[in-house]
Amino acid sequence: MRASSAQRSPMRRVLRPAGLAVAVGLLTTGCTEGGVFDTLNPKGENARIIDDLTNFIGIAAVVVGIVITVLVTYVVIRYRTTDETYDALPEQVHGHTVAELTWTIVPAIGLIVVTVLSLPAIFELDSQDKDDITVLVEGQQWWWQFSYDLDNDGEYEIVTSGDIVFPAGQQVNLQITSNDVIHSFWVPELNGKKDAVPGLHTPLKLHADEPGVFWGQCAEFCGLSHAEMRLRAVALDDTDWERWVSEQTTAGVIPDGQDVAVQRGYEAFGQFCSSCHVVDGVYDSAYENEPPLLSGIAPNLTHLMGRTSFAGGIFELYNDDGTVNEADLLAWVRDAPGRKALAPDNQQGMTSFAEQLSNEQLSDIVAYLSTLGEAPILP
Repeated sequence: MRASSAQRSPMRRVLRPAGLAVAVGLLTTGCTEGGVFDTLNPKGENARIIDDLTNFIGIAAVVVGIVITVLVTYVVIRYRTTDETYDALPEQVHGHTVAELTWTIVPAIGLIVVTVLSLPAIFELDSQDKDDITVLVEGQQWWWQFSYDLDNDGEYEIVTSGDIVFPAGQQVNLQITSNDVIHSFWVPELNGKKDAVPGLHTPLKLHADEPGVFWGQCAEFCGLSHAEMRLRAVALDDTDWERWVSEQTTAGVIPDGQDVAVQRGYEAFGQFCSSCHVVDGVYDSAYENEPPLLSGIAPNLTHLMGRTSFAGGIFELYNDDGTVNEADLLAWVRDAPGRKALAPDNQQGMTSFAEQLSNEQLSDIVAYLSTLGEAPILP
């Protein structure tokens, strides 16, 4: 039976605004231009493989959707009735061989085509050349560590965090794992997502056509600060890449005592920070004594100033004028859990020093941190 207009009006009052809201929402999703997490703007060979496959499957899906919509619309119009008292079932058809074969075989052929096109892409994205640079990518709550095996001899010559730097125009092998819970490594302009699973090393490749900076993000919910677990992939030309490697393979230097604040900061760092953080050649005890963290690792700070950001990529390390962002760095050292959701009581993230260190001690530590490494090399 057809509902009367009085019965339909309350439902219409609900559905019309809801439909309008959905339409506006769909329109606004396409308004962002130049977003840092743009999956439709491949900037490397691997991302293009995914983009090409996605475009084909997307077009095929649209065609199928249009065909189905046309058929459904035809059936609705062709067999509609205006008789409000009509309550009989239409003639039932059973065992229509041609129809049943059609809606079984056609989708099967479609799935076979998608499979045939997808498998080579999957194998290509997983393949790695042993002559390429290998980087161990370790996810932990809530930041990324990158260890470089430049000679593929099993030895890591560089350990850094926040920024994964590599030569443009070359494939870089990644081995992705986690030191605590499941994370997911994702730089959308350069490749797809790859889960970081404890105890498992999974392969991925990075390739950028040209020098540039590409944003990444953890794509698997991993706790309190999942949304603030970011990274940047920095592709450099050959000259800048060689210079970056040269700087990163230089050990830290003990202050000469000429700057009193830096000297005091160096000593305070040794007392309060070196149990978790490493400065190669200066403070190495955290390598031997596992830090009191669920992941067992804290960021290596040997070349801290050579990075673009800190605290899992949520704070810029430099101001727009090129000076060190001492304000955020100081606030982070003072009370990290107050700047980013952490759980230090559960060995997840950095503890607060707000009640342990004076303002002078905090300033001294920041002065020392500002001496660790050169300014970042950017395209």
